[in-house]
Amino acid sequence: MPHRDLNVLDAAARAADLVNDLIDRFPPGRLMHAGQLRRAVQSVGANISEGFGRGAGPGRDHALRIARGEAEEAIRHLATNFRAGRIERADYWPPRDLLVVIVKMLTSLLRG
Repeated sequence: MPHRDLNVLDAAARAADLVNDLIDRFPPGRLMHAGQLRRAVQSVGANISEGFGRGAGPGRDHALRIARGEAEEAIRHLATNFRAGRIERADYWPPRDLLVVIVKMLTSLLRG
């Protein structure tokens, strides 16, 4: 299956859109670690594409593990901002839940 047809890649793009829209709505300095959050969420899809571009094998799996780690990092940055009261529930849960699904999808791909 070409990587462009992967549901996980579509989910990664959607998560990046949600997070980028969230960051862009707030003035600079409102969100903690906004740059790291943006880089992490953008890196998820990039690493999925890189992994599938490498074909089956250790290179693919390594890139998918990096993508999973970046998704976990994005979840952590979102949670930090939510706990600090810098983002509301409606802004936190959709990208957070989507990133959790992405982590599960990547774990499944790595087991497969």
